[in-house]
Amino acid sequence: MNKINKLFVVVLSSLIVSMNAFAGELAVTGDAKASYSITGGDNRSVGLGVSNELNFTASGELDNGFTWKYHTEIDSAAGGGSENDDSAIIIGMGGLGTFGICDSECGLSTETSMGIGALGVGDDFANTGAFVGNDIDISSDANVQYHTPADALPFGIAGKIAYAPNLASTDANSYKAIGGVNAQGLTGDSAMHYQLTAAPIDGLTIGADYYKGQNTSTTPVNQKPESGGYYASYAIGNFKIGYHERYHAPGLETSANTTAADHSYVLDGIGIEFAVNDALSVSYMEETSQKKTKGAAIAVVAAGGSPITRVTVDAESKYLQAAYDIGGATIGIANVDSTNSGYTAGADRKLTLLSLALAF
Repeated sequence: MNKINKLFVVVLSSLIVSMNAFAGELAVTGDAKASYSITGGDNRSVGLGVSNELNFTASGELDNGFTWKYHTEIDSAAGGGSENDDSAIIIGMGGLGTFGICDSECGLSTETSMGIGALGVGDDFANTGAFVGNDIDISSDANVQYHTPADALPFGIAGKIAYAPNLASTDANSYKAIGGVNAQGLTGDSAMHYQLTAAPIDGLTIGADYYKGQNTSTTPVNQKPESGGYYASYAIGNFKIGYHERYHAPGLETSANTTAADHSYVLDGIGIEFAVNDALSVSYMEETSQKKTKGAAIAVVAAGGSPITRVTVDAESKYLQAAYDIGGATIGIANVDSTNSGYTAGADRKLTLLSLALAF
């Protein structure tokens, strides 16, 4: 860990040596989207929404040939307000790679990298109940990153590494912000995230990521927190197919073995997308997330009781989507059909989303 910290310090110091920058350009981007949702099952409701995020970006060049990019977003916050968050400064160092300083940004999870979905990828686009563990990512915390230079390795291999020094620090941290107390806990006081991707042949992309909390609580820990997964996507003609798997193990104290506790999650998804023509595309995807909950206690087993049991629930969702481009605007429809939604046995849910997206 000390070697990794020193690596980031050296890279950051080398950047500061020549940070005289030329004037950059500023732009404002965002999504002009509207949606109408209809939920089914025993929790029927309807909803109407309009996108409410704006992204301010700036870019320029340093006098040593390095490039820089900065962005910050204004989006909705709890309680109906708004906040500046999701900020990052990215330094392009040419053949030396890329260095980034990110606040609630720069995720390395490959959960959506398979790219199947006319409107968006499965659970990440819409679902009736969250799949726990599918979104564990370094982007939840302020972090620094290094990316290998493009095309430096054969078969399109590229690597990324990120370090979050303080998991107690909140998001939307402004310049000179002081983080929270860097206390150890079940999730650790810091975290590392790694990503590796490749494009070995035309049309095929593969990749994987791994996240691990560092320096967990000094309290005896039965299970240390870690997450990760892998994906593969292959495009040929108007077709694209993809597959991914995700894994998540939450941190558990030894004392948690005396009560029911979520032990682990495994998610897998497979899908296909077809471009009917330049305007119309359709997709179908299935995802299953299995939650395992700890049953009988270790203390009971030690006393000669029954073996430890694992209670499992499979939450399943099927996604059917269609997107039609009418020139500067995209009309979409998505349907989600779920069983055991939210890991509740017998909870069947349906969700239909109608959407309109305008380009600007």
